[in-house]
Amino acid sequence: MHGQRWHCLVAIAALGGHALANPLAFWNMAGNTSRSSQRLMKRDDAEFDPADLFFIQRMAAIGDSYSAGIGAGGRLGISDWSCSRYDNAYPYLIHTDERLGDQAARTFEFESCSSAVIADVLKNQIPKINGNQQVVLLSAGGNDAELSKILNQCIFQWAVLNANQVTLAKAAAFANSDYTWAKSYDWDALGLGCDGQLARTKEIIASDAFSKSLDEVISAVKLKLSLDYAKFFAEDLSFTCDTASWSTWIYDEAKLTSAHQKTMNDLVNDVNSQIVKFIDYDHYVGYFNGRFCEQGVDESTKESNTRTGLMFYELNTWDLLGRNPWKRSPDDHPEESFEGSVNQYAQITLLVDPNASFIDQAMISNKTTASTALVAESKLAVTVASDTVISIPNLLPDGYGRVFHPQPLLHQIIASLVIYEMTNKNEQDNGFSAIQEQVSFDSCLYYPSSDSNASDGQQIAVASYINPLADPTAWNRLIGYSDHRMPILIANVVNGPDSSKDTDWADVINRASSARKTVLGYIEEDIDMWYSLYDNNIGGIFFDEGWPECGDSNQYTSLYKYINDYTKRKHPGAYTILNPGSPMVSCFEDTMDTLLTFELDYNAYTNSYTPNDWTPKDPRKLWHIIYNVPETAINEVIKLSKERGAGFVQLTNDVLPNPYDNLPDESYMKTMMSAVSGGSLKKDDASSWASGSSAGLVSGLLILKSDYTSAQLSWSAVSNALGYNIYSDDTLVASVPNSMTTIALGGLMAGASHAFKVSAVGGGGALGSSSDPVTVTTKPLPNGKTMANWKSTPGTDSTTIKADILVPYTFVRVYIWDSVGCEFDTDPGWSVNFKIDEYVCAKYMVEGTTLYKYSGTLPEGSIAPPWSWSVVGPITLDVTGYTYTWTLPLGTSAIDTSKFVIQAQGYNPLTNVFEPDPSAYDCKGSSMCTTPDFRYDDPFYFATSA
Repeated sequence: MHGQRWHCLVAIAALGGHALANPLAFWNMAGNTSRSSQRLMKRDDAEFDPADLFFIQRMAAIGDSYSAGIGAGGRLGISDWSCSRYDNAYPYLIHTDERLGDQAARTFEFESCSSAVIADVLKNQIPKINGNQQVVLLSAGGNDAELSKILNQCIFQWAVLNANQVTLAKAAAFANSDYTWAKSYDWDALGLGCDGQLARTKEIIASDAFSKSLDEVISAVKLKLSLDYAKFFAEDLSFTCDTASWSTWIYDEAKLTSAHQKTMNDLVNDVNSQIVKFIDYDHYVGYFNGRFCEQGVDESTKESNTRTGLMFYELNTWDLLGRNPWKRSPDDHPEESFEGSVNQYAQITLLVDPNASFIDQAMISNKTTASTALVAESKLAVTVASDTVISIPNLLPDGYGRVFHPQPLLHQIIASLVIYEMTNKNEQDNGFSAIQEQVSFDSCLYYPSSDSNASDGQQIAVASYINPLADPTAWNRLIGYSDHRMPILIANVVNGPDSSKDTDWADVINRASSARKTVLGYIEEDIDMWYSLYDNNIGGIFFDEGWPECGDSNQYTSLYKYINDYTKRKHPGAYTILNPGSPMVSCFEDTMDTLLTFELDYNAYTNSYTPNDWTPKDPRKLWHIIYNVPETAINEVIKLSKERGAGFVQLTNDVLPNPYDNLPDESYMKTMMSAVSGGSLKKDDASSWASGSSAGLVSGLLILKSDYTSAQLSWSAVSNALGYNIYSDDTLVASVPNSMTTIALGGLMAGASHAFKVSAVGGGGALGSSSDPVTVTTKPLPNGKTMANWKSTPGTDSTTIKADILVPYTFVRVYIWDSVGCEFDTDPGWSVNFKIDEYVCAKYMVEGTTLYKYSGTLPEGSIAPPWSWSVVGPITLDVTGYTYTWTLPLGTSAIDTSKFVIQAQGYNPLTNVFEPDPSAYDCKGSSMCTTPDFRYDDPFYFATSA
């Protein structure tokens, strides 16, 4: 419409209740004459953009924990810490949305507060906000309907008592001066039971008082209410959860019966029936199977929360920042907060039964950093609560503090729908037709204008070589970013997939895939291993170190096309990227989906950029990576990249030697995300095989040579062959174009027999007859070890270290160590374990041809030393056959270089060899140890081992 782009809303199951104020309705009311109801804004240019909402400069949010966003992201703590406001709450997302312009130019009053009832909104929140608001966001009513009491009686049973127990608990609380809240507490509600509480809530919702309170809060802000509540449980009301229980204590368990599920869903409908108009997104919930107790989901297991689409927090859902929900932090909670109320129930249970045990006691951890660590994760500082605030001790795992509240994706959906309504109002007030009012699954929502159309707008691809164990928060952020703007992430375990599945990498790859990201596996040589280890969660392959020249008769171009086709045929739907890291000639345009043609720093990009000498048919063909870019230059660099035709871009302020091992801070990432318009991937299918005659029988297959884990095969060329498939028994292990009649196969088991055969591929992809098989027996490893004959020859100022590395590895490192165990406070080093809880303390490391010295310091309160090294200088490395020879500019004048570790990792299993053998030494009195008064079997000594 009017030259603007439209984008379909991709709605993930929207769950939870909230009240949304019609954001612009008050402009038509008396007392707000500062704005014309006929026209909200005018633009000097001829093209009107209804999604340009920069004129909104006064906005407020009021209500309860749903609009406060309890648990969603990082906690905001400028005031009223107990209100539990979070930076992924939908009001905060709306405030920070680029379509509303500069945040600094807008006054945003965020007064929503956990556990607030409508009376609190009327008496405490509305009086605090200025009276000239342009937008007021509202959620209220859930606490008036006693949601937390339903969760207690019917779901979690934090405190479910009979009449005698209620009397006992009440008397015990009154007798204890610490329970200052006892006199005003609703003790009778504890004995209602689930059915009794549900009946009580139904009466509350049906009462005139509830309806009147809604009218009062609407009148107080002079806005029409636009509200919807979504149902918690699957509407098919199957018996999936009838035997499941989420009870907290080891007592008789409450079951999630279909009858109780139906009643709770009906209560949601009862609330909605009292509302004249609301934005209805509840239907998305069922469509995407996003409620609890969906068919096929076992809610009795701790794994059930990992399913895609669930929009409520379950107890054991890990949050956006990667915090453990089973951790029990030391912080108390104000009584009025949601966290305080649930822990208050637990406190009451312990009054009745001091020895009560949790059902999942084994999973609960009291290990935590100081409470200030949570403050460090927040965007604002904490203010100390008043002494008059009643504090409740934290008795429950932290995950209970946000159960049945929306996860961040739901807040993002709500924010998008509110902005959609703002845009719709803006459209109408500027004389255009209304955007369709009823949003269905086929409906499209307006998206901000850009210089590109919906599909080929510039996007972000990220070489995300960040260890997920070292920085899980970075991966949580990457997964959480919009797949419309950041659709591609590249996983790199150890310059490839490694030889076995890494559980930490598997977790982030699976979650990213579930979030609709395309995760590519980084390779130098092995395509199929990624899919073997990580299944179809891998969305394609990133081919590093591409050759940028066509070759004679397009030899190299044809090879890359063949590799691309092999990948897409064997793994349908795979996305492929080739990385020469430099300009390429036009013959490569159709080799792979995307080409990485720039990979240098900001200075090179702005002062010495060399373009391709051709323009691709689609900008998504090109990807530029620019590192060492200051945040202030992001918009400049993005503008340049668009002018240079890069459909994909990645910017980082990280620097060499590895600009991909850290994620810039959130301010940097938001600036970069806002600078691109987003789009979709252009994924080509495999090429069709050329037509032609069938291929003949392959002959002359033989083994040229073999070693411990590899073999080289050769065969005679076949007329009419388009390519050759190589099989191990009947499993396809490789495919090469017709220009190749030899191949080296790796990854074979040492000391074993392997049979191979080859078939030619003829016209139309038809396979010719297989060759006669050949068998190779690989050499056995000496003593089963992949390294042999290691030794050191120390000198005063230099040292030579040698070793035979019998199988290929991605990384081969040398560590120089000086003691068993590290004194991290006074003489830190990197720990290399020779047993599960025993290690040597490395002070120097060689990786590649560079010598490093350990430079990390142990963070206060941490038991994990950081991976931190400073460059000392170059070394000489010679590789002849299996023998590696390192010559180091480091000798005994600095450290005893006869003590070393050779570590090999990647492509084959991790291996360490130690010289001398540290397990042969006893720390008691030995100079090998930094603390000779301790022995290996002293558990305290090894408490800091990594």
